[in-house]
Amino acid sequence: MNILIIGKFYTEGFALHIAETLTDMGHNVRRFEPGYKANRLPGRLGKRLDQVIGTLHTTSDNLPAIRARRMRALWQVVEQGPLDVAIVCHDFLWPNEVAELKRRSGAQVAMWFPDAVVNFHRGLFMNAAYDALFFKDPFIVHRLGDVLMSPVYYLPECFNPARHRWPEGARADDPAYVCDIATAGNLHSWRIAVYRHLSGYDVKLWGNPPPLWMPANPVLGMYQGRGVYDEEKARAFRGARIVVNTLHYGEIWGVSVRCFEAAGVGAFQMVDWRPGLGHLFEDGKELITFTSMADLKAKIDYWLPREAERRAIAEAGQRRAQAEHSYRHRLELLLATLGGSVQGFPAPVIGYRIGLDQ
Repeated sequence: MNILIIGKFYTEGFALHIAETLTDMGHNVRRFEPGYKANRLPGRLGKRLDQVIGTLHTTSDNLPAIRARRMRALWQVVEQGPLDVAIVCHDFLWPNEVAELKRRSGAQVAMWFPDAVVNFHRGLFMNAAYDALFFKDPFIVHRLGDVLMSPVYYLPECFNPARHRWPEGARADDPAYVCDIATAGNLHSWRIAVYRHLSGYDVKLWGNPPPLWMPANPVLGMYQGRGVYDEEKARAFRGARIVVNTLHYGEIWGVSVRCFEAAGVGAFQMVDWRPGLGHLFEDGKELITFTSMADLKAKIDYWLPREAERRAIAEAGQRRAQAEHSYRHRLELLLATLGGSVQGFPAPVIGYRIGLDQ
């Protein structure tokens, strides 16, 4: 198939994983990157300057004349040849642009949104004529499914085994990565609030630095000063006795991409319990869940000295991830859904009652 990917193609970018996997699957893939191309300036100062420039670019993008001029680059990519499918990897397109993309290409146009409900922002997709919308959180599918004009499907995140793998010849006892607890991700307010509770452990946090206004002690002592990506992320996760995956409060029923990456590289992980998690991994056999900070700390203390048992659970989680949760699995399902033979990933049945007490 001829497939256009619209998204951000930085290291470990969602669109990059999708484009590379579809190419490996034998499809002809074209790429278009909308908006400001961030992460091009080195160092912490460069990152801050990058953020300022990105904000200015986003602000000017709201002016229709400027927006229309910038979108000419997309139409040039579309006109390079026939297209069967276009996959938009976030809420990048205005509704009229989705309609124009379909008119110019004749392709089916789908959006796969890899973020939590709190990051809907303007919700451009809600009134755009997509052929299908895919979301990682079953709560979003449940809430939007009978409202939007586009079909809405569940499609959890996943991992890329071509990038998230143990590097050949790597040392399991490399002191750069060995610790009690590790995770990778931005040091945002929620993560800092959670990790303050874990200051009594040997913790390594990998990712982008906290905002300048954030009072981050004692978590700054855990921060390693940079992110880890691809094979190095595997080394960081496997070097930790436990990967503690504290889900953002915006994850309602689903889980983050880190859940699949940690499992995919064979790390032992503890993850915030969510209603949809048991549909993806088996608690107690493929990972461990926790429901509060007290529960987390009690389970950390229990599992830290049990190396053989941790390894058995990590290996079981890795087998499950490799068998069911790769980008290839998800993209085969997405394309089959567009083809009409399936309806996304099977959604968990989650019961709850809404009502007023009398």
